[in-house]
Amino acid sequence: MKVLLVAFNAKYVHTNLALRYLLEGVRSVNSDVSLREFSINDHLDQIAGEIYEAKADVIGFSSYIWNIKEIVAVIRHLHPVCPNVRFVIGGPEVSFEAEKFLLEHLEVDALVVGEGEKTFLELLRTWQNGGDLAQVPGIAWNENGKIFVNPPRQAAPDLNDLPLPYTENEDFTGRIVYVETTRGCPFNCQYCLSSTFQGVRFLEAERFRHMFRLLLESGARTIKFVDRTFNAHKRHALGILDIVRAESECLPDAQRVRVHCEMAGDLLDDEWMEYFRNYPLGLIQLEIGVQSTHQPTLEIVSRRQNFNAWKKYVPEMKGLGIPLHLDLIVGLPEENWTDFRTSFNDVYQVEPDMLQLGFLKVLKGSGLRLQSKRYGLVFTPDPPYTILETPVLTHSEILQLQRMEDVLDKYYNSGKFVHALREVLKLFPSPFDFYDAFAELWQQRGWFQRQWQGKALFDKLWEFVDNQDVLVWDGIRDALRFDYYLWERPNVVPDYLRPEIGLNTEEANQWKSKQEDIRRDGYWQEVVPEFIEMDRRQWGRNTAVAYFSSDILQEDEQKTPCWYLFHYRQGKVRPYRYEG
Repeated sequence: MKVLLVAFNAKYVHTNLALRYLLEGVRSVNSDVSLREFSINDHLDQIAGEIYEAKADVIGFSSYIWNIKEIVAVIRHLHPVCPNVRFVIGGPEVSFEAEKFLLEHLEVDALVVGEGEKTFLELLRTWQNGGDLAQVPGIAWNENGKIFVNPPRQAAPDLNDLPLPYTENEDFTGRIVYVETTRGCPFNCQYCLSSTFQGVRFLEAERFRHMFRLLLESGARTIKFVDRTFNAHKRHALGILDIVRAESECLPDAQRVRVHCEMAGDLLDDEWMEYFRNYPLGLIQLEIGVQSTHQPTLEIVSRRQNFNAWKKYVPEMKGLGIPLHLDLIVGLPEENWTDFRTSFNDVYQVEPDMLQLGFLKVLKGSGLRLQSKRYGLVFTPDPPYTILETPVLTHSEILQLQRMEDVLDKYYNSGKFVHALREVLKLFPSPFDFYDAFAELWQQRGWFQRQWQGKALFDKLWEFVDNQDVLVWDGIRDALRFDYYLWERPNVVPDYLRPEIGLNTEEANQWKSKQEDIRRDGYWQEVVPEFIEMDRRQWGRNTAVAYFSSDILQEDEQKTPCWYLFHYRQGKVRPYRYEG
């Protein structure tokens, strides 16, 4: 029996962890098994053609809310020309309401419900031996249009009984590799499928070491833990991070490795901070799901936390160079526009590296799905089941929040407007009010309907500022100019960022001469290490000089006029104040 496992990943760089578990399990009893990974952005006709030419007897798909439409479309494409092929789907998107799914998709022969490592292998053996599918727990199946749903299979009590998902040599260069060291979660968040089962199971540290070492040898440099709460058990988490450090330090390019962990903020403490202080710079990146700071909402979704208690750790983590992403969810029960404004401002004010706005997905099987009528949740009937409105948050408000998310990503999360945003925000009562007003201008101008190149975003921000009732623009203009030069070495500077605009010809020439004199000044020999390595032409191509009416890097209120030299090298830029 020839088995083909198919992954539809969100992007080419992603990898599918679930199917690699199945691959290793099936391979132990059947060598004729293979894995193919595609992107949901690939042409479905091309994908179907490649799957068809594999000539498999059983084709298994890994499903999620973001790829189930593509999976179904490909199966419908293949079914008429592959009448003898058995199509199987597993994953969270088919693990609930299985009977309904099969009735709506009669081309599918079976669903693997819940954890699939043991179930899928038993399903294959039953088909191979002509056995009775009714004896296979954890599946739903279709027999000539009649649907059967078998009793669930108990989850594997020990992760260490499962095969490791990465054992063969693959080239993971440039890809994001997903790993897990735990299954389950200590919390019971009603928007998450982890709330559908209890307990946390742990992978032994040395088994992880073996897998992690192989991944590094295979070129993996960006590794993401899918553990729901990585720091659920402190000793386990610290042990895993010790292994990450030890194995990464054995590489000649250890500084390029980065692991991404999702942690619970309220499980951080002083011991964690001490550990981070001694951890290699750039090796770890953290994501923390705040979701909301509105306590009544947190009570409803069973995610009690005290953001005010643990937010004190955020500045120190940033100071240690640990990239930190904080998440909020729009559309949770009982959080209206004003409440979400507070949640947004609470999180924004601690200045995470990224503030990610997610919109509630009312997932099959989740507590909120089961209680959706009680809480008046209106969501899309098709995947990904995105919230449309609630009794306290209108659809129009959600649409505006989606626009704000877009603007937030372009400006704050890009990291390209740090100084400009700091100045512009002074014009508004709160960060939320700025993004609300800015998104409204984008909507009015029709800017969301086009893709804009990076520097066009500066034009949009300046147009927004220009529409405000501002008496003094110099501070904002200086900050925007500073960010503009930090973006990349500019060939052309827009007029609104040129302080020499308005000068007569003689004054403009004097201005230009001053810039060149500063660029060539021997002062830089003592300040910029690379100065002596470059000839005049190289130095000119890799530097830019700009004037500022006030030094925005000064913290005191008495900011003085100054010149800055920006040095560009290998995709990085460093500013140096001219003191000559």
